[in-house]
Amino acid sequence: MKLNKHALHLACLAALGSMGSAHAVQVAGDLLEVYGNFYPQYQMTSFGDASTAPLSTMTAGKNNPGVGTGAGKDPASLSQVNWVNSYLGFKGQKAFGDIKAGYDFQGVVMKNGSLATETDSIGEARDAFVFIQHAKAGTLQIGQMDTVYKEFGDRVRMLGISSGNFVSTSGMVSGVGWKSAVKVAGISSLGVVTTPAETIGTAAAGTTSFNTRINGQIRWISPNWNGVEVGVSLRPDATKTATSDGSLSAMGIRWSNATYYVGLAQEIHNDYRTMSGTGTTAATNTTVYSITPRSKDTGTRLSVGYTAGPLRLAADMATLKYTEDATVVGKFTSYETSTWQVSGEYAVTPQVTVAANYAKGNEGSCTILGGGNCTTSGLGGSLISLGARYDYDKNVGFFAIYGQNN
Repeated sequence: MKLNKHALHLACLAALGSMGSAHAVQVAGDLLEVYGNFYPQYQMTSFGDASTAPLSTMTAGKNNPGVGTGAGKDPASLSQVNWVNSYLGFKGQKAFGDIKAGYDFQGVVMKNGSLATETDSIGEARDAFVFIQHAKAGTLQIGQMDTVYKEFGDRVRMLGISSGNFVSTSGMVSGVGWKSAVKVAGISSLGVVTTPAETIGTAAAGTTSFNTRINGQIRWISPNWNGVEVGVSLRPDATKTATSDGSLSAMGIRWSNATYYVGLAQEIHNDYRTMSGTGTTAATNTTVYSITPRSKDTGTRLSVGYTAGPLRLAADMATLKYTEDATVVGKFTSYETSTWQVSGEYAVTPQVTVAANYAKGNEGSCTILGGGNCTTSGLGGSLISLGARYDYDKNVGFFAIYGQNN
C-alpha cells in the first residue's frame, strides 16, 4: 500500500509497563469517591522505509496530485516513557427518594513523564459531568463525556489500557488516519513536507474521528427495558451563526444479556469542515478544497459482542462519510469509506489475560463537483495488536503490548 511508504507506517511498536486498575476508594461515603488509573509504559517505536509514492487527490489536495517528494517522511525511531491516559478521578452521588444526582470528574495527571501543569490538567480533562437519574426516566448527563456513538461500540478495549494508546483501534475504525486535524502551508494532511505545488493551504480543520469525548454535551441513556437501552447525545454550537453551526448529534440502540451484545449507533458532525477547514488563503483557491464551506460528516456503526466464561469477543463495522457543499466546479464534495475490526481477550488464568485485535480501513471513494477525477489510492490501512497482562492483585498488574500499523 502506498501510504505505508509515507509517514504513517509503524513497523514495530512495543511497550512494557505497570498498570493500576481504576478502583474507587470512598472518602466520604457515596458523596465522594477517589479513583485513578496509572500506567507508565516504556515504549519503543520504529518506522518503515521512506520513499516517494503517488499522492491521492485527498492527501495532495489537487485533482492531479503528482508524486510526493519523500522529504520529511522518515521520522527517526525513538524510545520513551509514555504515561498515556493516566488519570485521577473524583465522583459522588446522593439519593433523593427515587432520584439520584451526582458528578464525575477525571483529569490527566501525568504527561511526558512529569506531573501535568494546571493548564494541561484542565485542557486534558477526560469525563467531567453532572447527572440526574431515575429508574423509570433514565439518566441525563451534562458536561464532557463519551458520545452515545463511542459508548455503544468497541466492546473489547485491549486489556483496559487501549484508550489513547497505540493499540487502540479507534483511529482506524472511527476516523480517517491519513488526515490530520490541522493543515499548514507547506505541510500535507499527512504531516509530510511538500513542494509548493502540493501545498494545501493554511486551514484549521475539524476532527475526522467519531470516537468522541466532547464538552458541552447533553446525553440521555434510557432505562434498561429487558436488555434494551436507547441513547441520545446533543452538543449545540454556542457560536452558531446563519452560515455556521458546528453542532454534534448522536443516537443509538443496544441490547445485551450475559452472553451477547448488539449495538447500532450514528453520529453527525455539522460544519466541522473536516477536509477544507476554514482557511481563506490564496493557496486554498489552488486546491480541490473550498473556503469555509458548509459540511456534514456522518458515522454509522454496528457493534456485536460475545462473552463466555474467560473469553470475550467483539466486532465493529462502520461507514464514514464526509461531505461539503462545494459551489465551484472542481471542488471536493464527498469522501466515503468503510472500516471494520475484530478483537478478543482470553483469561488464561485468574492472573494472566491475553488479547489481540485487527482493524481495517478501506481506501474509500471521493467526488468533486462537476465529476472530475478524484483518486484515493493508498488511503487504506490496517492495524494488528497483541497484548498480555499479569494481575499481581486486583489493583496492580503488568502488561506488554505490540502493534503494527500500516
